[in-house]
Amino acid sequence: MVNLFKLLRDRDFRAIAIVGMTKNVGKTVTFNYLVTEFERAGHTLGLVSAGYDGERFDRLTLKDKPRIYAPQGAYAATARACFDAAEAELEMIEESSLSTPLGPVCLAFVKKSGLIELAGPGSVSGLRLLLNKMFALGAEYGLVDGAINRIASASPQVTEGTALATGASLGPTMDDVIRKTVYRRNLMETPPVGEELLLKSAHEGLSRGSAAVLNRAVNKYLVDPVDAAIPLLAGKLAVDRCREESAALVFGGALVDSIINDVMALGLVPPAVIVEDATRIFLTQDIYNRYINQGGKLMVLNKLNLVAVTLNPTDPDGRDYDPKMFLDQMTEALSPCPVFDLIYEAD
Repeated sequence: MVNLFKLLRDRDFRAIAIVGMTKNVGKTVTFNYLVTEFERAGHTLGLVSAGYDGERFDRLTLKDKPRIYAPQGAYAATARACFDAAEAELEMIEESSLSTPLGPVCLAFVKKSGLIELAGPGSVSGLRLLLNKMFALGAEYGLVDGAINRIASASPQVTEGTALATGASLGPTMDDVIRKTVYRRNLMETPPVGEELLLKSAHEGLSRGSAAVLNRAVNKYLVDPVDAAIPLLAGKLAVDRCREESAALVFGGALVDSIINDVMALGLVPPAVIVEDATRIFLTQDIYNRYINQGGKLMVLNKLNLVAVTLNPTDPDGRDYDPKMFLDQMTEALSPCPVFDLIYEAD
């Protein structure tokens, strides 16, 4: 039987993101499961977070939270202030140039296994830097903790594969949880640009500006780059430059509802929209559906690899679902994406 660990290892991904859709969906359970499985297989890990995780209590609800397990021999990147709170024995290696609200991020060697807190940068460049440092030190695989509101961990520039954690706390009903999870899956699996000439022109546009309009011409696209100090303003300027022959718009920053609303206002069939990767897409489901139904196409320059979805059928507020029913319905809704309940399937 294929499990999540074998699925990831067989894909030969060196850096893996574990992203939670909201609180209490089992992200840390998934993270710790993978840490333990890699440890059992004899692999050296590098651990980092796109934010702050592993703390003993939820700062909003004051409820207990599962903490992050760090095995002996692993490497961890975390804020210096987290060293004293760690039950694991951490040996300082170096202090990086990156900072967090808890102080500078430091690289540490785990001399003795135990629970830790991870506090890291939210930027793509910062996460990539820390992973590369841990790989250079001897880590074979990197695990990056993240969440939908700090989804840089899943960027293809940081990790090669992503596991998405979802669960009962995401919505008031099972149908709502499934709907929201399917939508997030759809966003994360936004297809790459398939036409080679269009792909080349899109890359050229972002090399010359923070956004661009790609206009049809004979056997080519004319690239009209747009630059602005604020990425969202560049997006607005790019939409304003669209003409009848505009085939696509390319955005280097975040894609938000207001931009897509402006794109849809251009005409009956709006131009395609291209972003760097799916972590840049911040569209509500209603706006996304309206754009697609109007004939719009959403594409990425770099595809995100969603490997699997993990489930937590329990909710601290009491909305618990039958594990088998929840697993069966999610599996059907998300097919062919693999779905796992790591607790239920381990019993």
